[in-house]
Amino acid sequence: MAMGTAFKGIALCAVGLEKITAQELIRLGLKPLDRRPGRLSFELSSEKLAIDLARANIGLRTAERVLLELGRFSAPDFDAYFEGMASLPWELCCFKDSKLHIERVRSKDSRLASQASLQAMGQKAAYSRLMESFGMRNMPETGNTVGVRIYLDKDECWVGIDTSGDPLHKRGYRKRTVQAPLKETIAASLLFFSGWNRKYSLLDPFCGSGSIAIEAALYALDFAPGLTRRFAFEAMPAMSPKQVYAVREEFEARIRNDVEVDIRASDIDPSAIETAKANAADAGVQEWIEFSCKKAQDLEPFGERGYLLANPPYGKRLGSEEESLLLYTDLAPMRDRFREAGWNMGFITDREDFSEIFGLDPASVHRLFNGAEEQWFHWYPGKEDGNAAAKE
Repeated sequence: MAMGTAFKGIALCAVGLEKITAQELIRLGLKPLDRRPGRLSFELSSEKLAIDLARANIGLRTAERVLLELGRFSAPDFDAYFEGMASLPWELCCFKDSKLHIERVRSKDSRLASQASLQAMGQKAAYSRLMESFGMRNMPETGNTVGVRIYLDKDECWVGIDTSGDPLHKRGYRKRTVQAPLKETIAASLLFFSGWNRKYSLLDPFCGSGSIAIEAALYALDFAPGLTRRFAFEAMPAMSPKQVYAVREEFEARIRNDVEVDIRASDIDPSAIETAKANAADAGVQEWIEFSCKKAQDLEPFGERGYLLANPPYGKRLGSEEESLLLYTDLAPMRDRFREAGWNMGFITDREDFSEIFGLDPASVHRLFNGAEEQWFHWYPGKEDGNAAAKE
């Protein structure tokens, strides 16, 4: 590859998190280029591919996956598609024995639409390039697997190489779980939506497996979410292990074990508390979180003005819809106590009408698509902000 060759990275995220993920890219020193629902492109260069891909994969808290855009080309027919696929620099990410796995093909408003045909021909074209490059007659496919995603839109094809491997929400600490857990990436997004930082107290009254509290503690300590795991790009030939190691050292140097932070998590289920404690221990943040087994309705504000962030039970996920509606209504006394104390509150639920049941007008509502599930984050600033008013 010629030095200075331009590449793009693609950060995939839940639809609705694009702005937050773009801000994260900027904080990591990466330049966003364009933004579409569920994905953002950012600038890469062949001179520092390993560095930038390491920063994105290790440092992004709200992205689900990072792709390397290997190239784009026009594909109005299968001949053009084959030639375009064969022209891409597959040797950048494949060894002589690598196996290409085309994980996903998506076609929109394009003449080529058969997923099976696009997968089969795409792999054949890529292998023809690799066999020519390596002087081989066949690909043994005995080495590492390289994930590939192919997208066609109005006859333009772009090819993405999966540099993450496991989804980025799999930080590695949640080895135990409870029913219907909140994804780590979504939990982290609540911190950014709310504007929370370690100067303020934080409470999760429905902690479940502990995702919100653990993500808050990692954020407070500036502990990068992907620091303790490995990624698919590290097994690719163009990636310098020394550069990746240097990026890991850079992230490790930022960790602040001396910070003081007041993060509390509670749940009515004793087994959930034990699960959350174990997960916090695996994440290395157990000493920064105080756990308790209590009903949310009985909780009281503590310390200075803080933040209450919660993922209350959904009728579609836990219990019945009637039970969840009764719970939301029953939270009124807690709502008033925390609001009077000037606390900010945020709830992520599967109901757009949550605020009508909760009895408080939100300052804002953010809609997210967490996979196939539609969710809403309802935000209530503290009473002194004057942006939320109780309903009569």
